[in-house]
Amino acid sequence: MPPEPPSQAGPALEARSLGHRFADGAWAFRGVDAELRAGEIQILAGRNGAGKTLLAKHLAGLLAPTEGKVLSRGVDLRSLRGGPARAVGYVFQDARLQAVGETVEDDVLFGPANLGLGAAESRARADEAIAACGLGGLRKSFVHTLSGGEQRLLAIAGVLAMRPAAAILDEPFANLDRDGVAAVLRVAKAMAEGGMAVLVITHEIEKALALATRFMVMDGGRIALSGDPAEVLAQGVESYGLRDPFRSPRGVGDLTWLT
Repeated sequence: MPPEPPSQAGPALEARSLGHRFADGAWAFRGVDAELRAGEIQILAGRNGAGKTLLAKHLAGLLAPTEGKVLSRGVDLRSLRGGPARAVGYVFQDARLQAVGETVEDDVLFGPANLGLGAAESRARADEAIAACGLGGLRKSFVHTLSGGEQRLLAIAGVLAMRPAAAILDEPFANLDRDGVAAVLRVAKAMAEGGMAVLVITHEIEKALALATRFMVMDGGRIALSGDPAEVLAQGVESYGLRDPFRSPRGVGDLTWLT
């Protein structure tokens, strides 16, 4: 039987009083509240060690919180039939970690097939995701022959084929040239326009902030700043280990590498 889809009510992804405590008793983060809504791109940034990736893995259901919970459209993420991947997709910084198929086509087919979908539906989803990520000419290519940027797009295609309510992209611009960054941005923008909630975790905020509806800054295990990107930048982000992009562009609308 196919997994039961979550209710359409409520945010695509929501953290309520989320906390994670290490085995030694120290808290990585605590009392974190956040909402990701359909059709929005949000940016999460902060210095190295701020807890961004650890938080993201909780939001994706890859880790169980010590306190609080994560909901997808009002349903506890970890109680969803079919598992958290039904509701939220996660793209790791090292996209090679996500490759499970020998070829591009095999890799993208893996997700929908594991949702219990039929062969025709799985194929249709894979074809659509491959095309959306510009990998149509590489569908029969072996995954290990792809460039770093192509592997990143392949990981995103695998998420797209699952059609989750939300997607988390962890440092998606790492080690990419300008063309690679622009390709990822185009796909992220299309994902949001298609109704998905997209969370981009990056310290390279100047590459994507113009596309964001909300900008969150994490520091010391908490969300220190959150709100409209221009308003958050106006409060000053350099004290949180981020470069102030306003030193060169004219405004938030200039903060994108999507040209």
